[in-house]
Amino acid sequence: MKKYHFIYEELRRTKEELLSCIENAEHNSTILLYIKAELDDVERALSKIESGQFGKCEMSGELIPDGLLGMVPTARTEEDFRQMGFFLRKPLYS
Repeated sequence: MKKYHFIYEELRRTKEELLSCIENAEHNSTILLYIKAELDDVERALSKIESGQFGKCEMSGELIPDGLLGMVPTARTEEDFRQMGFFLRKPLYS
């Protein structure tokens, strides 16, 4: 866990922020579903750090590069990063 201490602490802060948002949100708010989904992802990442499974692709078991995990610590598979890359491509024309 020491290797991912910074990510762990950042995820813990994010979890607290999300819990606060849930407490303050209206119960019928559409955004509440997204907040709860993000909270689930954060809790899953925290659990994986605690169990020593953080950084492994859930599909292949291969290690995910630390640089990518630093950017999106809640990603679960290599495919998650490939899909993100599709949306983050630079345009051909400026």
